[in-house]
Amino acid sequence: MNLVHTIPGSKRVIAAVIAGIAALLAALALSAATAPSASAACPSFRVLHNDRIGPAVLPAGSYDVEPAAGSGLTCGQASALFTRFLSDWDGNLPASWRVVGQGSGRASFLRNNRTAFTVARIGGGGGEEEGNRRIGRLCPNEFTVNTGMLVGPLFFDEGRYLIYLPTGSGITCRRASVLFTRFLGQPGGRLPFPWHVRNQTATFFKPEQPVRSSFRIEPASGVS
Repeated sequence: MNLVHTIPGSKRVIAAVIAGIAALLAALALSAATAPSASAACPSFRVLHNDRIGPAVLPAGSYDVEPAAGSGLTCGQASALFTRFLSDWDGNLPASWRVVGQGSGRASFLRNNRTAFTVARIGGGGGEEEGNRRIGRLCPNEFTVNTGMLVGPLFFDEGRYLIYLPTGSGITCRRASVLFTRFLGQPGGRLPFPWHVRNQTATFFKPEQPVRSSFRIEPASGVS
């Protein structure tokens, strides 16, 4: 005698429920796998040459670029902003932004005085020396700009500046100071022939002798 009574169609119902649960679990697993992790690190960013953004010294190499919690920035937006700010060697960033240097290879970028993203060097520069050694020899005396002036495409705010002589330069510190004074006094900010300037590093040079006839200007501490 069969004491177990099977309700007609119940096996089909149970199978359908099990299949539905399996499909739901698979969907949840796929969602977890494809959803961006809150703790996932942004892709590394490459600074190709020793650089600076105002007080932030940024040797060549690989960098972590991390949006701050609550900033509303994505990894891509933070990297795009960092790329843009690297052209602002003097640290004069767009309105509401400013940079805080935190030692060689580290900086925070603030928007409305709140940290929006940070950068930190994590790898070498492919053969370039670290820190300011690659920039060259530092001249002993600071140079003072008394009134903000345009020199070529670069604007130098009132304040104190450092003069570096790149390795291989034949220009003396005194000569570099005289030349920079002359450049600041040029009408309309036009550089006298045959001088040129590399915008990214504020390095003045003559094309026929780009190393031997060159010097570089850097904001001193306290220049904003």
